Amino acid sequence: MTNQPDPREALDAIANARQAVPGEMKYPFSYDIAYGLCCGLLVAGQGLPTPWSALVLVVSIVGLVGLIHWWKQKYGWWVSGYSPKRARWAAIGLAVVLIGLMGLSLWGKTAGIAWTPLATGAAGFVAAIVGGRIWMAVWKRELAETAG
Repeated sequence: MTNQPDPREALDAIANARQAVPGEMKYPFSYDIAYGLCCGLLVAGQGLPTPWSALVLVVSIVGLVGLIHWWKQKYGWWVSGYSPKRARWAAIGLAVVLIGLMGLSLWGKTAGIAWTPLATGAAGFVAAIVGGRIWMAVWKRELAETAG
């Protein structure tokens, strides 16, 4: 578009912007389950004995990378959790919760409480699912406001 767009250019720009909005963005609940499992493993792994904690860390990170790859293949794009302004705060909130749970898992390891990784991993699983859905709702609302 030029500095002084003609009406046709302006309408084309609006149509292109509207096509970029992904609509209702329904995705399978199995994605949430997989994401929750990866995050739950990431949290729980901090409280496991040394050889297992490293293995679980690798598995959870590979799983998260696999989810990103799957999303890109299915939808053709990926949005980092930190890029939209308001949705960023939902992602930061989830990160704070997960990091806190990792710390609790580590504390349980040093305190010798064997069940801590199970509890923190389960909490991380739930937090990831809830936090991911909250992030998606905030992101969709923010995207709709900028497109409309």
